[in-house]
Amino acid sequence: MLDLTHLRTFVAVVQEGHLTRAAERLHMSQPAASHHIRALEDHFGVALFIRNARGLEPTAAGLRLAQGANRVLSSTMELDGLARELQGSLSGRLVIGTVDEPNLFRRLAALVQWVRQHHPLVELCIEGRNSRAVTQGLHAGEIDVGFFVGAALPQGMDGFQVGALEFVLAAPSHWREQLRGADWSDLAALPWIVLSAGTAHADIVEGLFRPHGLKVNVALEVSNEALLRAMIRGGVGMGFVRDGSAREDVENGLLCTVADISSTTGLQCGVLRIRQSDPIVQMLLTGLHSIQET
Repeated sequence: MLDLTHLRTFVAVVQEGHLTRAAERLHMSQPAASHHIRALEDHFGVALFIRNARGLEPTAAGLRLAQGANRVLSSTMELDGLARELQGSLSGRLVIGTVDEPNLFRRLAALVQWVRQHHPLVELCIEGRNSRAVTQGLHAGEIDVGFFVGAALPQGMDGFQVGALEFVLAAPSHWREQLRGADWSDLAALPWIVLSAGTAHADIVEGLFRPHGLKVNVALEVSNEALLRAMIRGGVGMGFVRDGSAREDVENGLLCTVADISSTTGLQCGVLRIRQSDPIVQMLLTGLHSIQET
């Protein structure tokens, strides 16, 4: 019989392209994740992955089965929601995925207090992830409600914007003179630190340079903004960071910013459309609206 935990591991490895990263995302050991994949390969009778220089690449059969696994996990989430609806009282575990944003953390603290007061049988868990990992976790059923950075909600999700974030172009402090008078072509040629494709950071970079027919010179790809800022401060390259963080580092002489180059994007709250009728999800969204009004 198929184990849903094994299917979640399978989907995560396909999305991450790497067994260790998938295991970290799912809070399990790498040997446990490896065991899940081997068990599924034994069950299906086909190889799901092949190894390459960067990690694991799904086989053609693996890709087809991953699509089916996603459908099974989605159906399971719908079934769980229906069961909660039939129970008539709210209980169970609800997982919130969120990006690192101090203003949002204050709201989440108020939300946790609201849930404890109004629905004491609901167990809450909050996981910190980058935006891409939040949306992947929503689709894989690892997260019930997610907060992530993006101009719009991804396909298959409903929700609303809870705030806006301004990103500024930051560089090592000793580049200040070098950047005076630099044009778009000059900036693109310098070493850049970026987040992975599909993230809000990557969309900002592409959106600003594509109209000029340019692609930036990527020196390093990192998984989160904290690493990005640290690498900028260390002199590795330049990249987009949140305005509040940049101002603090500029005041401390740790980096400089490029004048007049910034971008504003949304901070989104999203749920899978198929989960909208789940009572525990509706409860959390009600609580979020309630604390926003106070």
